[in-house]
Amino acid sequence: MPNSINIKIIGLEKVTAALSRFPQVITKYMGAAGKEASEEVLDTVGLRRYPPAGPANFPPTPYYIRGRGLQTGSRNYNNSERLGTQFYVQVEKFNTTIGNRASYAKYVVGEQQARAMGRIGWRRLIDVAQEKIGKITAIYQGWVNKLIKDLGL
Repeated sequence: MPNSINIKIIGLEKVTAALSRFPQVITKYMGAAGKEASEEVLDTVGLRRYPPAGPANFPPTPYYIRGRGLQTGSRNYNNSERLGTQFYVQVEKFNTTIGNRASYAKYVVGEQQARAMGRIGWRRLIDVAQEKIGKITAIYQGWVNKLIKDLGL
């Protein structure tokens, strides 16, 4: 899926085989871990939280009004897709996918990010996820520990 990252738990198959008596509980806890980890990634300036406005967001025309679109003279194109609100998190068993539905997301926060977007403070989703891999791992470890404790193992 373009403009997305995929968090996959490697090695958990052995644990789930040992805990096969509780597959629904394991899936529930790992889904919660995926959601928490995705929030850690998305709560970053340059992703869901916009970077500071710059010269391109103010007159003279043309300029871009966040949440509205391109302003030219007395006309606004109303072509904003509200990038910050278009992020989604999809959890399926042991996989968590984070993406963005805005048509231009791949040029702002995706792997095809335009150089100008990086210079003004937008972050690539994959870069943020890689930077936060330690925190993501700790979140999953915390949920695995909680799972083991709650199951009394």
